Amino acid sequence: MTTETDPNDSRLRIRAMLSAQFSLLLVVCVVCALLGAGVVYGTHVDPGTETETQVVSSWSIDSEYVHSATVTEPNPVFAVGDELTDRDTYFTRVAPELDVAVETTYDAASAEDVSVDTEAVLITRDADDETVYWEREEPLVSGSAADLAADDAATVSFVLNSTAIDEEVSAIEDELGASPGGTETVVRTRIEVDGSFNGEAVTHTESFDLGIDHAGDTYSVDDPGPVSESADQTETVVVERTYGPLRTVGGPLLLLVGLAGTGGLAYARREGRVGLTDAERAYLDYRDDRAEFDEWITRIRLPESVHERPEAAAESLKDLVDFAIDHDAGVIEDPSTGAYHAVSGEFVYTYVPPEVPGTSAGAADGDVLDLDRNGVDGGADNEADVDNDAADHVAGGDVEPAADAEPAHDGTTDGNESSRSDGPA
Repeated sequence: MTTETDPNDSRLRIRAMLSAQFSLLLVVCVVCALLGAGVVYGTHVDPGTETETQVVSSWSIDSEYVHSATVTEPNPVFAVGDELTDRDTYFTRVAPELDVAVETTYDAASAEDVSVDTEAVLITRDADDETVYWEREEPLVSGSAADLAADDAATVSFVLNSTAIDEEVSAIEDELGASPGGTETVVRTRIEVDGSFNGEAVTHTESFDLGIDHAGDTYSVDDPGPVSESADQTETVVVERTYGPLRTVGGPLLLLVGLAGTGGLAYARREGRVGLTDAERAYLDYRDDRAEFDEWITRIRLPESVHERPEAAAESLKDLVDFAIDHDAGVIEDPSTGAYHAVSGEFVYTYVPPEVPGTSAGAADGDVLDLDRNGVDGGADNEADVDNDAADHVAGGDVEPAADAEPAHDGTTDGNESSRSDGPA
C-alpha cells in the first residue's frame, strides 16, 4: 500500500532546505554576483589592451619560362613559319629549335631601385636515382635589368637546338663507351632581385629548372610553371582586447543570477518564507513516519464499539507502529478522522496526526480532532463500515465483544472527549 503525495510536503521541504542551507546558498549567490561583476567590468567596461601583429604591406616576385618553336620544315599539318607555343611536346624534324624566354616581374605598393640579374645554363648529365655519372654545364644567357618598374618584366631569352643537343649527348656517350644511367637535359635559371619594397630593403634569389626530354623525333618540355615568392610586412600594434561569448554573455548572466538569487533569498527571509514553525516541523516528521511505515498501516473505518474502549495516546506515529509490532497488532488509519489506532487488550491506542499547516482544524474551539465514541459520523449506526466482530478481529481476538466490556471511566465524560484508563499501556 502506498501513500498519496501531499503537495504541502514539497513546499515545506523546500523551505526546510532553504533554512538549513541558507548561509551556503547566500554565499554562493554573492560569489556569483561578485564574479559576474568582475567579468562584466573586465569585458565591457575596461577590457584592457593586447599587442597583435598586423600586415601593413606585402610584395611578391614572379618568374616563369615562356617557350615556343617555329616550324621550319614543310609538312602536311603545319605551315612553315607557324609558331607552336607553350606545348608539352614538340616535333624535332619540323621545329627543332626551342625559343625560351625567362620573365621576372614583381608587385609591391611602392618600390625603389629594383634590379634583376638573370643567368641561365644548360646542364646535361647521365644519372640515376642515386648517382650522377657525369655532368656538363654550358652557359646559355645572362642579363640585368635596373630600375625595373612594377609593370615591366626583366626578360632574357635563348634558343635550344634539340637536334644539336641530342647529337652532343650521343657523341659523349660514344666517347665514354657506355651510358649507365639515363640522360637528362635541364635548363637551370638563377635570378637575383635587389631593391626597396614598401620601404624595406629586399634581396631575393631563386633557382628553377626547365626539363627537356629528347625522344628521337620529338622532345618534351617539363615546365615548372610560374615560380612565385612573396612576403608580408608587418608591424606590432596595441589594440583593445576582445573576448568570446563565454565572457561577453556569460559574465552578465552570472551577475544577473547572483543578484536575483541574493535578492530572492533576502526577500524570502524577510517575508518569513524561509524556515519552519514547530507545527510545520511536526507535520513533516509525521509525513516521514507515514511514508516509512506505510506497509504496516491499513485504512479501515472502525465501528463505535472500538471507541468505547479506554484510549491511550501515542506521541508519534512511529511510537504507535513500534507498539503495534511489539504486541502483534495492526495499525489502522481511520479514513473518516485521519487518526491512527492500534487495538490491544481492552485498550485502543491512538495517534492523532498534526493538521496540515495553513488549514483550519474545523473544531469549534480550535481543537484538533473530535473522536466521538458514538461514531465518526455523528453516531449513525448505518454508517459503520466494520461491525463488532471485525473490531474483535482487529484486536487480535484477545478481548470480549465491546458490548460486554467494562468501560474504564468515571462516568463524568460528555461523550465527546475520550476517557483515559489507568490500565497498563
